Amino acid sequence: MTKRREEKALLEFKHVLDDVVQLLRKSTEADTVYMYWVNRSREQFVLESSSTILPNVMFSDRVEFGELYLNSYKEIEQVMQLKVGDDVDGQLLKHYYDFVPVRFLTLIPFINNGETVAITVVETEYQLNVLDYEEVLSAYRNALLNVLNTYLELTDLYEQQQEWVDYEHSINSLSAKMHKVDILDQLVQEMDKLLPTGGITVVARGMNRWVSVLSSVKAPDSPSLGLMVEEKSMAYDALQKGEAQFSIHFNQNPKRISSSENLTEGATLAIPLKINDRRHAVILAYDKNPLVFKESSKHKLNNLVRIAALAIQVNLGKVPIDEDIFTSEYGSFIPDLWERSLKTQIIRSETASNITWFGFITIDNIAELRSSVRLESLKHLQKTMVNLLSPSGMGFNGLIGFNSDYIYSYLLVGERNKEFEEWKNKVLKTFEKPIELVNGQSISVDIRIGSVHVDSARIEVHELISQAKQALSLAVKESVKTAGNY
Repeated sequence: MTKRREEKALLEFKHVLDDVVQLLRKSTEADTVYMYWVNRSREQFVLESSSTILPNVMFSDRVEFGELYLNSYKEIEQVMQLKVGDDVDGQLLKHYYDFVPVRFLTLIPFINNGETVAITVVETEYQLNVLDYEEVLSAYRNALLNVLNTYLELTDLYEQQQEWVDYEHSINSLSAKMHKVDILDQLVQEMDKLLPTGGITVVARGMNRWVSVLSSVKAPDSPSLGLMVEEKSMAYDALQKGEAQFSIHFNQNPKRISSSENLTEGATLAIPLKINDRRHAVILAYDKNPLVFKESSKHKLNNLVRIAALAIQVNLGKVPIDEDIFTSEYGSFIPDLWERSLKTQIIRSETASNITWFGFITIDNIAELRSSVRLESLKHLQKTMVNLLSPSGMGFNGLIGFNSDYIYSYLLVGERNKEFEEWKNKVLKTFEKPIELVNGQSISVDIRIGSVHVDSARIEVHELISQAKQALSLAVKESVKTAGNY
């Protein structure tokens, strides 16, 4: 179906609706009949058609919910009658000027997929006997439904043709020649295109736990970065069962990742990313509108994850069964991933309600430790450091990344300005005590922290990293345990 034919179908649909509204007015002998669509996404009533025999009528094409009397009745599911003066103030009938000649309003809801999507109003001087006009009103609603379904079938032909072309482009964009994090990032972007009012969040294993590591840039109300997976959440179920899990959220449940999520609404599809039958990530696709998740949409989302997993597998070759592909050997997230996460946080910083801190931590007395501790024990120390520094292990949201041996990056996300200070104090308190190594040896570890505040979407990610390194360098030079801009 060409674009021109689609426009013709829309024009014919509107003409038919005009005719149906006109017939309803004549068959009920009404003074005025009009139909408004209920546009919930924009919170507006949108005029579709009107018919009147009165001279003093003028309708607005679009009216905000709060500015039209129908706002109180936009959820009705049955025919309802109102009396002007008793049930509705005549001054609220703003489509009349000079005077209001009608005394009774009959509201006819149009229900589609369990939701009131339009309201037709029949205005008369005398009360309409609904029982006498039951066949007329029923025929009107059936005509609306049939016309709408016919129009949707015609336009769907065009949309389906184009959507499969777009889907093929999405598949082709997931190339095995790309780095594994580039594949993951591209997967997030391609899946995000299928969710008009939603987004994508990736959960991966690191720091000896499962946490959220990446979200699509435009994702509204996305789970916080570094949020740890809890039992009974959708991410947890997908990991446990190794299969995609779909759910519509009622009363904020089930949670996508954790009970501490700010907002959980609409519906979510949680898809495990598996390589050689091992779960390496969970991709959470969510949208405020559950109707987005048609079977064809679920198929596309699932298939994109499978293709991404295959591309990563080809890229990596043989992956050891116990290896986490998005972390270093010490359990900290690899630079490509935390840099991508940082870039997303920078872009979202001007509109996000939460606060992000970024920086580096180093072991200041590493020269001393290298001379007194075996290499094997030092490797164990690095793993221990990652677990001890983990924000989620202390009740905060964030990531620990690998920068180089004995230098760790971190991303901390909170809703209060004091959260960085609270986390920093807990970290410092942890390292006041000696760290026990795998051989039972205890050592004292002195750490230095450099920090910057992610508060400008205009800064480049590498510029911010450079600022954080300068803050760390200053901390080391001054021999203090904290430094930076936070």
